[in-house]
Amino acid sequence: MLVVVLPFPENRTVGTIDWIGSSYDHLGPLPARGDVEVPDGGEVALEIHPAAELDGHGGRTVESASVSWSPVDVRFLDQLPSDSITGLSITYAVQPGSLAALAHLAPGLRRLTLAWTDLTDEALPHLAMLRHLAWWQSFGNHFSDAGVQQLVALEELDHLYLEEATLTLAGFAFARRLERLCRLGVQDAMLSKRDLKTLRRQLPGVDVG
Repeated sequence: MLVVVLPFPENRTVGTIDWIGSSYDHLGPLPARGDVEVPDGGEVALEIHPAAELDGHGGRTVESASVSWSPVDVRFLDQLPSDSITGLSITYAVQPGSLAALAHLAPGLRRLTLAWTDLTDEALPHLAMLRHLAWWQSFGNHFSDAGVQQLVALEELDHLYLEEATLTLAGFAFARRLERLCRLGVQDAMLSKRDLKTLRRQLPGVDVG
């Protein structure tokens, strides 16, 4: 089997790495630290979160415990092969200015989760470069109605969960131009029952809720 080496930082664990059919399934995901070998062309998922390596199970298990919760610097992403990561999940605040490295993964990235990442509109031009995304979920950020219109560039999206408390009905205007969209999640958005009805009328054939 051909493999690809993912060069993560040597001095810290930045999260966990996993893939379908991993031989480490019974041990849990691998720590994303140092050089990690993954199958070439496999569906590889990276979760970036505060992680502490444990000694048990051959050092293969990680947990979020006794770690720093300061914003993460994700500039290490631009050292990975650009088509090596299929799914990416970031589950805590990102250091301002480092998110530009995420665009490097655009050729391979299909799924993205941004949970409590504390991002603002400043991040959206970089996110709009992830042109092959099919699935997006975000919440706990500070996007504006005007800012998220840049996401119209993500033409391959079929599932979009833009669950941001800062958005109103106007923020979802761009969704009408996403021709492949079949599911739109709007939990936590500032939508009245009337707004929700309007949005469903504007997006026939899309499951909105």
